[in-house]
Amino acid sequence: MDLTYPDEAEEFRAKVREFIAADVPAGWSGLGALTGAEYRTFLAEWRAALAEHDLLAVSWLKEYGGAGLSPLEQVVLAEEFARAGVPAGTENDIFGINLLGNTLIVWGTEEQKRRF
Repeated sequence: MDLTYPDEAEEFRAKVREFIAADVPAGWSGLGALTGAEYRTFLAEWRAALAEHDLLAVSWLKEYGGAGLSPLEQVVLAEEFARAGVPAGTENDIFGINLLGNTLIVWGTEEQKRRF
């Protein structure tokens, strides 16, 4: 069994690493090292950076505002975020994107999907 990633996945990994290097503060030691104000500031700035680089709602189709990443790209992204110790979003994203958004994508009408 070959457990290596295809070249396209490694190219995507390199892009994710570049993004992390550019948007994570030097000497980053994780969310747990931040004070309350630093924590809130980092999360707001990090979420804005994720949105700017189309790294929120990564499994959603682009036509519904997502990144349209393949399952393999989603795995690579999760691996790199875990390696860097950064979150994939904020607490509100768990509810808004993962719960409500995914429910609308599966069960919503086309009008609802486009509106929300």
